[in-house]
Amino acid sequence: MKSNFSKGLLMTALITGSVMWGGTNVFAEELQEYSLEQMVVTAMRTEKKDLDIPAVVEVYDEEQIEKSNAANAYDVLQNTLGVNTQSQGFNGTGMGTMTSKVMIRAVEKGTLVLVNGVPMNQDGKYNLEDIPTESIEKIEVVKGGGAVLYGSEATGGVINIITKKTMSNTVKVAAGNFGRQRYNVSAGADKFNVVAGYEHRGFADKMSGPSPTSTSRTMFDYGKGERKSILWDWKVLDGLTFTHSYSNNKHQYWQKNYDTKVRTQNNYYEDTDNMFLLQYDKDGLKANLSYGTQEKSYDQAKFTNGVLGTTTPYSSRKGHNTNFDIQKQFELGENTLLIGATYQKEDMDAYASKVTYPGSRKTFKANSNYQRDNYSLYASYDWHLTDKSNLIFNARQTWARGSDGSQTNLDKNITTNVSAQNMNKFTPEVQYVLNLTEDSSFYAKAGKSFRLPNLTQIFGTGNINPGLDLRPEQGTHYEVGYKANIGKGNLRFALFNFKIKDSIDADVTYDSAGAIEEVNYFNEDVKNTGVELSYAMKHDDNWSTRWGATYQNPKAQNKHTYGDMGWHHIYNNYQLQGAVDYAFSKFTASMSVNFVGDRVSTRAAFNKPQRELKPQCFTDLHFTYAPEKNQKAFLHINNLFDRLDITTNSTANYYSLGRNFMVGYEYSF
Repeated sequence: MKSNFSKGLLMTALITGSVMWGGTNVFAEELQEYSLEQMVVTAMRTEKKDLDIPAVVEVYDEEQIEKSNAANAYDVLQNTLGVNTQSQGFNGTGMGTMTSKVMIRAVEKGTLVLVNGVPMNQDGKYNLEDIPTESIEKIEVVKGGGAVLYGSEATGGVINIITKKTMSNTVKVAAGNFGRQRYNVSAGADKFNVVAGYEHRGFADKMSGPSPTSTSRTMFDYGKGERKSILWDWKVLDGLTFTHSYSNNKHQYWQKNYDTKVRTQNNYYEDTDNMFLLQYDKDGLKANLSYGTQEKSYDQAKFTNGVLGTTTPYSSRKGHNTNFDIQKQFELGENTLLIGATYQKEDMDAYASKVTYPGSRKTFKANSNYQRDNYSLYASYDWHLTDKSNLIFNARQTWARGSDGSQTNLDKNITTNVSAQNMNKFTPEVQYVLNLTEDSSFYAKAGKSFRLPNLTQIFGTGNINPGLDLRPEQGTHYEVGYKANIGKGNLRFALFNFKIKDSIDADVTYDSAGAIEEVNYFNEDVKNTGVELSYAMKHDDNWSTRWGATYQNPKAQNKHTYGDMGWHHIYNNYQLQGAVDYAFSKFTASMSVNFVGDRVSTRAAFNKPQRELKPQCFTDLHFTYAPEKNQKAFLHINNLFDRLDITTNSTANYYSLGRNFMVGYEYSF
């Protein structure tokens, strides 16, 4: 561990130092935004200055996102301090229900993703790769358990993706190696805006390798893929807006033997998301009514004696979520009261083909349907104690009712109806903010969090066995922090501690070919203590720099399934970041480095011992040249050192894309 830590410090220092003296840029606008006190909406459900918020918040605006050359929201978040990302393919692409993950402070399943304040999570899944950056105005990342104001799923933190309300008339094209191409067009009028995009993803070999803990010698190549998306909004009335977003992702993964390189199977995945949102925001009253669907399908075609067979459906699922949220803010002299209520209807249809693995206890279930109704009341009272201090009380009461499902056994043609226990939880939180000066503040907070088991975790589907006895996760969170704007720079410091009782994890059994045979969910306990420090500075009109470091000690204790194994290390211990911006006349350049060290695979079990994972080092170099105000050419280079980084913490090895570049042109009219 000491060796990895030293290497990480040395690598970050060398890279950042060389760029500082050579001339480049990634976070200039971000640094300037911090110095000018950006306004944040997500943390408190109402707009506040960063210094007045008792939490660490990362904000990505349009210019930062553009400089990252990110294709989608997942790419933007990949280099966030205190955040770790996981994916089975590049740009966050997934394999059906094996979607990408964003873990905040080592809480794997505790990230609530919002789009314009509306939950995107469906059965614990969210597809950040489906949200193209051309449609994003801003991303706010609130770190730390936020279940008090946002409910279940937010035990680690909240990510709010805010889409553009005003589109420019722009055409953008880009191409790079690995056969990648991107095309985007946007247009805006007085009350109507639209942005549409298409992305082609080409071939990339060795996207995975055989797991050291498995006898299987299976690996995957990325065959090809594409993304189509469109987002449009219409301002119906003053304060009332209708938004619709659609995305479709298709991927082909080629499965083959690692030793012989003989292809054994083609896997086809398709994800389709739709969301319809009616949003009202006027005179302190906010209301959202949304309906969203999330469809995932997985088809297979096997090779026999070198001949590809017929493509057959293997599994599919379609989730439907209806959400309603209303809140009203009242000004009571120097104090503020926020009250609100939410309703969520979860509905999941799932299908699994009839497959029985040798030695498996059961044939896959099929034609399942599950549903649940969730209700919440929440309130926040901001008490102005003195001219320099505020005490904030937050509370939320959640009820989960009507959890039931049906499963059809294909062998016996019998449909079974199953019901689960009703669940409810009260989650309080207290926060304190002290403004030390006009440019600095101290905060402290303590609170509870709560996460419901997902429907498929409770009722099972396909090769997932039912877990009717699963308990909801319950967390206790503590944090203190210091924020200061110093001249043209800013300093952010946070010390945090949490423990989540009954965190939900999975035990996976594989067959001899490396395919998932059975999945069983169980409860365990997790905890983490860590410190986070970042400093950003705009040195002059040309140069800006940013650096940050996180050290944490995440642990898990699996005592419910395998007996008490004691606390063991999970995920990673430290993260180091460095970034430099340079801008002169019509030219800008940027470089960033993100190093993650002391990594281990997921929890230890008697039949799957933990193993150390090599450190990650993500690097990005970006150049932009604007010959005219309405024209822009750019070059982006990713993974400068052509590293083969492992992108997941699971027992399987999925790898990052090799050194890659994109060159493009943007024209506005």
